[in-house]
Amino acid sequence: MKLFVVLGAALSLGACATVTKGTDDTVSFESTPAGATVTFNEVSGRINQPGCTTPCTMELNRKYTYSVEIAKEGYETWVQLLEPKLSGDGTAGMAGNILLGGVIGAAVDASTGAMNDLKPNPMVATLVPAGDAEVKPATKEVVETVTEEIETGS
Repeated sequence: MKLFVVLGAALSLGACATVTKGTDDTVSFESTPAGATVTFNEVSGRINQPGCTTPCTMELNRKYTYSVEIAKEGYETWVQLLEPKLSGDGTAGMAGNILLGGVIGAAVDASTGAMNDLKPNPMVATLVPAGDAEVKPATKEVVETVTEEIETGS
């Protein structure tokens, strides 16, 4: 009988990060100037999420990568990825699952993304006035450089 009680207790501890953190993360969006529209698409191809106007916060699933666009009339559109990254407390929850024999819990945490946090958080955009040829958003320069390196093989 004691074996069943211990086994039941161990199984109830499974999915620790899912229980303690949940599958959604609260992400803050800010921009200079404020009042920009935030839109995003899940890179994984799921249905688009509703947006908000900066400064704002949104509840987003920890499992997915999002392509975030922050735009305001008269300014260049700012684009950056919001990605799930393994978090310290998510790692602790996963370790607890493994140590206590919660293989099922570990699998649930991994599949739901509960062990992750979305980064960067807060997501802060400094918008560049449209037509300002000398200044480009940093993320656009990085994308262009990486694309060029891939094409040239360097």
